Amino acid sequence: MNRILPDYLHDEVVTVRRDLHKIPETAFKELKTSEYIKNYLSSNNIKFEAGIATTGIVVEVVGGKKGENVLGLRADIDALPIKEETNLDFKSSNGNMHACGHDGHVAMMLVSLKHINSKKDEFAGTLKVIFQPAEEEIGGAKVMIEQRPEFFSDLTHIFGFHIWNQIDLGKIAFNDSTVFVSADTFEIELFGKGGHGAMPHLNIDPIFIAANLIVSAQSIVSRRKNPGKLGVITFGKIDGGSAANITPKSVKLMGTIRAQDKEIREFLINELEALVENLPKSFGGTGEFIKTSGTGPVINNKTFANQVYSIADEIFGDNTSIKVDPVSVADDMSEFMDLAPSVYALLGGKKDNSEMHHNSKFDFDEKCLSYGIEFINNLIFKILI
Repeated sequence: MNRILPDYLHDEVVTVRRDLHKIPETAFKELKTSEYIKNYLSSNNIKFEAGIATTGIVVEVVGGKKGENVLGLRADIDALPIKEETNLDFKSSNGNMHACGHDGHVAMMLVSLKHINSKKDEFAGTLKVIFQPAEEEIGGAKVMIEQRPEFFSDLTHIFGFHIWNQIDLGKIAFNDSTVFVSADTFEIELFGKGGHGAMPHLNIDPIFIAANLIVSAQSIVSRRKNPGKLGVITFGKIDGGSAANITPKSVKLMGTIRAQDKEIREFLINELEALVENLPKSFGGTGEFIKTSGTGPVINNKTFANQVYSIADEIFGDNTSIKVDPVSVADDMSEFMDLAPSVYALLGGKKDNSEMHHNSKFDFDEKCLSYGIEFINNLIFKILI
């Protein structure tokens, strides 16, 4: 690895990560985390605006040379409501946990900012760094954009990392298309006619309707959707009935839709909504479909992705960049990526005997933070020229 940052910053990024790991907070409640970020920025004479989407923070560093490019970097700051079960000396104890690496994301951005702010006379254009709340609950990015659209309107490039402990240390994984899929949560309520369970001919059974609907929904995926593109409809909750011998008057279902691209996403949502409207009628019932939340797929820009491939291999050596198939998880980084050509990459942080993301024993190899800060700073000087 060709280092451009001094050794003390490679030590500092680990310290910052561990500080943040001790104070995990969930969506829109990242008060201590936000305060830590503000204190770090202030102590390094970095100007910022806070209080966006409650706990979000934005930083703008203007280069000393004239340039047209405006590079946006994003780090998510929230944690998960998981009781930590690692043996780390710096484990959390408040019932929440950084079980997805967001502490590392913030640490890399803060330390990178410290270095780049001291070198701002050497680059052209503008760097904007976004510390975003509420990624895990899918919503923080959209709120930030809605509250401060002027901050994001001039972005020419957007980049973000996600530490991934299933990828080898020293590798950066992405592609020139979809990295993460979309995720939409829905609720369905099916209405029938309640009555005695021994007399089904006098009732309209919403449980029976629900069973047919769940099976039929999978035919959308297997028979209506292009089989060459990823798309999933999952029912995760069924709620209906009060006793074994009573046909209820209604049943509620909840689930998610995931898709590889915007077209498949829209297709699956529309098809399921039409099924909910039409299938119950054949049994004498009715249905209501509500999409409660969602975010689009994370899709990289091909031209920018090729540039990132070159930068990664130049810094870390040939074959550092590896291509990854779409991962069927979601990230509202997609909201920012709709605004400008973007790349979202997975930073290898594999650690032996550590569990996967969102597990109470999750961890990553902290040496990946050094790769991250070196890459970020090299990227800045490649784009802002």
